[in-house]
Amino acid sequence: MFGHVNHTRYLEYMEWCRFAWADHHGFPIPAMIEHDRVAPAILRVQIQYRRECRYGDRLRVRAEALSARRMIGRIKQTIHAILPDGSDGELVADAELTFVMLNIDTRKASPLVPMFLALLPVGD
Repeated sequence: MFGHVNHTRYLEYMEWCRFAWADHHGFPIPAMIEHDRVAPAILRVQIQYRRECRYGDRLRVRAEALSARRMIGRIKQTIHAILPDGSDGELVADAELTFVMLNIDTRKASPLVPMFLALLPVGD
């Protein structure tokens, strides 16, 4: 209606990126749910929208681990427009997310899965 991508889609793109990031690092979220009975649950998102995206824009979404404690982790994510040569263009949005591992059975916070924790910088 407004001729640009709705703000909620940016968060959806970031979610897809986190799933791909976890899979790339060897802990696919479906496997975490099945084997460890835990899954990440977002506690807080602080997002800065830098410019609008429109239909046809090509975007690159990245995730970077910032820190972790026993049960809580922080991830930074960015979305850049992709230039015709394939390089990163203008920053579209960036966000910092805080998450907890949620035990699927008890619905309570659970310690981070050890191999997941090993990929995150400790402390904060």
